[in-house]
Amino acid sequence: MQRLSRDKYTTVLDPALSPAITIASGEELVVETWDAYKGVWGADQEPPVVGAATGPIAVEGASPGDALRIDIRAITPGPAAMHDVRPGRGFLGETFTERRPTVMPIRDGHLMFPGGINIPLRPSIGLIATTPTMRQITASDSGPYGGDLDMQELGAGSTLWLPVFVPGGMLVLGDCHAVVGDGAVGGTGAECSAEVTLRITVEKDRHLPGPRALTPQHFAVLASGEDVGQTMRQAVRHMVDFLVQERGMESYAAYSLLSLAGDVRMSRTFRPLSPVKMLLARQVLEQIGR
Repeated sequence: MQRLSRDKYTTVLDPALSPAITIASGEELVVETWDAYKGVWGADQEPPVVGAATGPIAVEGASPGDALRIDIRAITPGPAAMHDVRPGRGFLGETFTERRPTVMPIRDGHLMFPGGINIPLRPSIGLIATTPTMRQITASDSGPYGGDLDMQELGAGSTLWLPVFVPGGMLVLGDCHAVVGDGAVGGTGAECSAEVTLRITVEKDRHLPGPRALTPQHFAVLASGEDVGQTMRQAVRHMVDFLVQERGMESYAAYSLLSLAGDVRMSRTFRPLSPVKMLLARQVLEQIGR
């Protein structure tokens, strides 16, 4: 199995970049990732690099209009993680105006929060994206290509589909979390380095409108935008369209079903671009169409 070192990283999504590695469709590989701050965690330190994403990974045969199917096999976090309270960040950034990073060891499957509170690990990929046709930064940006999603469901056992916009797809990933809650209300998750085992497969002519995921519990579609309300509406539209176009439901029935069995949630705290996910339980989805 090939391994991609975290020393091969980028802070931009740029179609002009050369691939750090090229793999065959259906191949598995291990990807080493930095945490979002590249290990610079001190209260009086500013990281020289934010949003380091390992890659790009080119997949043979991937062309615009295709999708990359990314099966997440395993995520092994590093020995510690950090949560960072910063002025102006998070839901209450105007109240918590003192920068206060909290560094926590990881032991025996738990994050050791101060005060003797042990939080079970739930490692996930925070940043994962194909490369769009126009240059984007990795930190905080998101869109139809994926990006800084901070989606806690993207852990081992989940599958993510991302549209391909440039030849090879040019996938990057990083910013893993030992654990993170929906909204990451304090500004970040438990930021950690990690080793991620993936299988990446090209699916031809999918023409997806944006990211979608199948987790052990849910099917999810994602949308990103500057206005949270409009972005939530877009996520609902994506899910209605999926149920109508790919599962054969009548549109009013699909809309009603989502009001009863669906959930709309923010993945990440307020930023210029906020990712939103629409979730539908797999137990419900498996009763619909093909």
